[in-house]
Amino acid sequence: MLDLLPQIQDWFAAGEQVAVATVIRVAGSAPRPVGARMIISSAGRMAGSVSGGCVETTVYEEMMDVLEGGPPRKLHFGITEDMIWDVGLACGGTIDVFVQKLDPDLVATLVDHVEQGTPVMLAMAVSGEPLTGDSALVTRDGLIQGAADDQLVEAAQEMLTSRAEVGAIHELAPGVEGYVEPFLPPPVLVIIGGVHTAIPLTLFAKELGFYVIVADPRAKFASRERFAEADEVLLEWPDEALAHLEVDNATYIVLLTHDPKIDEPTLAAALQTEAAYIGAIGSRGTHAARFDRMAEWGVTREQLERVHAPIGLDLGGRSPEETALSIISEVIAVKNGRSGVSLRDSRGPISKTPQSCAG
Repeated sequence: MLDLLPQIQDWFAAGEQVAVATVIRVAGSAPRPVGARMIISSAGRMAGSVSGGCVETTVYEEMMDVLEGGPPRKLHFGITEDMIWDVGLACGGTIDVFVQKLDPDLVATLVDHVEQGTPVMLAMAVSGEPLTGDSALVTRDGLIQGAADDQLVEAAQEMLTSRAEVGAIHELAPGVEGYVEPFLPPPVLVIIGGVHTAIPLTLFAKELGFYVIVADPRAKFASRERFAEADEVLLEWPDEALAHLEVDNATYIVLLTHDPKIDEPTLAAALQTEAAYIGAIGSRGTHAARFDRMAEWGVTREQLERVHAPIGLDLGGRSPEETALSIISEVIAVKNGRSGVSLRDSRGPISKTPQSCAG
């Protein structure tokens, strides 16, 4: 819903009421993934999509009924092959869509947390008798606004702790379900060393939604001119930078300098954090020698097992751009909990969540 929040705010500011339809469950392949949304206003304006066109007309009518005073509701659709081919999509499956009227105050609080970069969960009652459609916002501290079952609040907090990125259904009792969706700040990529490879790596990471920080103690490398697209460029020793950055399990650290004076204290500092990924550039021989020296920093062999070295996936790249692609590919594989092997040689589902077949 992040992309729709500006429109929702605009419609509220214009004095319009807003209804939202959310894909809360997908079985098999479907045109849109879990979390996809469609919004309409009381003035008849519409944005977003829940099915790529297959069931939008029916969903629109249900949403208008909710805006006119009808209760919230869960809709179930089977996406048949005939429906799919009508809109040019080649997939089947079923979707559950939850329709409700939006609360302006809850949306305002959600926007505040998103703008401040504070992780927050949206929890909704989506089945049960009576179906209230209660919605709430949950942070690590608990329920902050709205109404939600205690079990659903606990589930939302657990999802925050694990940094779940996709919404999920939670069964609270027989016939009673809640849906929780995360609204998280972007993952952070910390690039140590403003070398040539760091330039395309910054561009790739920004395209993929990362907040990018480049740190280097050398002024000619850590410059805004070189890294105009980075969110932060820090002219300081990277190990000192890590000490004041909020490094957590959504942080990915990449060491690129090839300089032991920079890499080794930074690596020692990085291994004291909860970073989801630590990678270091260099040959196998370079890493073997580096790891031997890391004992002087009090680093154990077990700790060094966390380090991805040599860094990146085996793409055979030679140019800075190809090296950067190799690195960001490995980062994405780790972020998504995947192996990074060719899909041709892998087994099991292509995606960890039910697939979307839309472009």
